[in-house]
Amino acid sequence: MRGRAALITAFDPFSFRGGIETYTLQLVALLKRHAVDCDIVSPGSDAWHDRGFHNNYLGSLYRMGRKVFENDKDYDFIIANAFYGLGYFPPRVKTFNIFHLTHKAFAEQIKDAVPQSQFLEWKLLWGELGESASGFGRTKIAVSESVGEELRRWYGFREITVLHNGVDTKIFVKVDRLSSREKWGIPPDVGVGLYVGRWDLLKGCDILEGVIAQTPDVYWVVVLGTGSDRKSVPQFDNVRVIEQVDHGDMPELYSAADFMLFPSRYEGFGYVIIEAMACGLPVITTNVGIAKTIFRAEPFCELLLPAPSSAHENVISSAIEKIGSLQIGDWREFVAAEGRRVIEEYYDIETWEKGILRILGIS
Repeated sequence: MRGRAALITAFDPFSFRGGIETYTLQLVALLKRHAVDCDIVSPGSDAWHDRGFHNNYLGSLYRMGRKVFENDKDYDFIIANAFYGLGYFPPRVKTFNIFHLTHKAFAEQIKDAVPQSQFLEWKLLWGELGESASGFGRTKIAVSESVGEELRRWYGFREITVLHNGVDTKIFVKVDRLSSREKWGIPPDVGVGLYVGRWDLLKGCDILEGVIAQTPDVYWVVVLGTGSDRKSVPQFDNVRVIEQVDHGDMPELYSAADFMLFPSRYEGFGYVIIEAMACGLPVITTNVGIAKTIFRAEPFCELLLPAPSSAHENVISSAIEKIGSLQIGDWREFVAAEGRRVIEEYYDIETWEKGILRILGIS
C-alpha cells in the first residue's frame, strides 16, 4: 500500500538550490523509494506579489499552509521545512517540522551587518512568530546540535530530535586532481583556494575579499550559489568565478582545490563543509552549524577562525595563517584523511536515511 505526504517549503528545489533544497530533494527521493508519494508544496512564482500580513513573503507562506490545511485529509503525514508551514495550523494529521536554522539566533549573529529593520524582521517575524508557531503540535527535528540548542534557548522547545544531515560518500569522494583542474580550466601547478556559496555579507564575503587581496600567490576559485550577483565579486587577477555548477559536478571542484575557506556569519548546518571533507578537502571555517560539532576535536579545531564579530583584521590574519599551515603537505594530508574518515563514519547519507525513516515511522 502506497502512502502520500505533503512537504511544505518556500522555494522550488528544482529551480533554486541551497541547503534546504538539497535536503528536500534527498528526502523526496528517499520517500519515493519507500512507496510514499510526496507533493512538494511551495508558492508559485506570482505568489510573492500578493500582499499578506503587510509582507509578501510571510503572507504567501501563510496562504500556502491554509491550502494544505483544506486538503490535509489527503495525506498520511505532512512535513514542513523551517517555519514555512506556519499556515498549516493547528495540525490535524501527523506533522513533522524540520528546523534547518533558527532565525532568532541568526538575527543575533548578523545584527551588526544588516539594517535594524532587517534584523527585527528576521528576529520577530520569521523567528518569534513563524518558528514559534511551527513548533506547536509537531514532531520537531533539528539538523544539527547547534540548531537543537538554539530551539531550546530561544523558544523553550523541549522534545527535539537531532538528526544530522548526510552526504553521499559514494558521490562526494576525491577524484583525480589534475584531470579536474584541466576540465575546469584551473592551472595545474598552483595552490588553489575554494569558496562555495553566495557572495553575501552574511556568508562572510568581506572576510573572503580581504583574504584574497592578501594572498596573491593563491589561485582562488569562487563557486557562486543561487542568488549571487557575479558583478558584486571584486576583480582580482588570481580569482576565477564559476556559476551554475551542477551539484553532481562539485566533487571535481572540491578535488581540484587545496583547501576551502568558509567564513560564514551563521549556518544552521552548512552542507558544503561535509561535502568538502568527504572529498578530502581541508576546510577553514568559522564556528557555525555542523562545524560546532565536528571542529571541537583535533585536527579540525586548528582550522577554526575567530568569530566574524571579532576585529575584521584578526579574522583575515587568522585565515591567512591557517592557509599557510596547510602548505605543509603531511599536515594537509592528515587533515584530509581525518575529514574523510569522520564523514564516512558519522555523516554518510545512509545514516541520515535510516534516522529519518525511523522518525517518520516508515519501515
